[in-house]
Amino acid sequence: MACRWIIGAGAALERAHESWCRSFPDSKIEKIPLVQNAQYEFDLEPLNAISPGEGSAFVAFDERFGNFKRVELMQAAMERGFKLASFVSPRAMVAGGVRIGPNAFVGDGAIVGHGCRIDYNCFLLPGVCLGSDVHLRASCWLESAVVVGDGAQIGAHSILRSGALVAAGVQVGRGCELGWPRRYDKDIAAKTVYDPRYDAPIHVYG
Repeated sequence: MACRWIIGAGAALERAHESWCRSFPDSKIEKIPLVQNAQYEFDLEPLNAISPGEGSAFVAFDERFGNFKRVELMQAAMERGFKLASFVSPRAMVAGGVRIGPNAFVGDGAIVGHGCRIDYNCFLLPGVCLGSDVHLRASCWLESAVVVGDGAQIGAHSILRSGALVAAGVQVGRGCELGWPRRYDKDIAAKTVYDPRYDAPIHVYG
């Protein structure tokens, strides 16, 4: 039987491993925890002990560092010959015509409308709701209770916190963080951060 390796660290690794095991109890699933040093570099030695041709992998790490650490792990896995799988919970509601890239995660109770495109390395935590024809670009992180309206586009490496509601047709630029629990009904420039500790959005330049 082919093995599924769940590779990563922290709460995201535990969530992904538990989700895979609960949803596919008859599959051979193995958790591969990785350790970070003081410079947040991963010790990748555990990957070198695996024969990638004997299964597929899923990389699980949270949104810290703008989702780039998860990308770093993905690249390390692919360089070693791992084929990356995506997870779609059997308890999610996914309409027809949806495209989901490699190493994406769609959690329990998520709703994904017709014609959505979820690019590689996106994480949709339980209870996320996407309307029709939504496009999530690569390496986004959507927390529980996020709602994205029909036809909206979310830029790569963006983070949507719980309670964020993106109205239909809105375009969110690359590298944004929507941390205010409110409705966003206008386009948002790249690298805009709505931090709940501040009363005004922060614009990052460069």
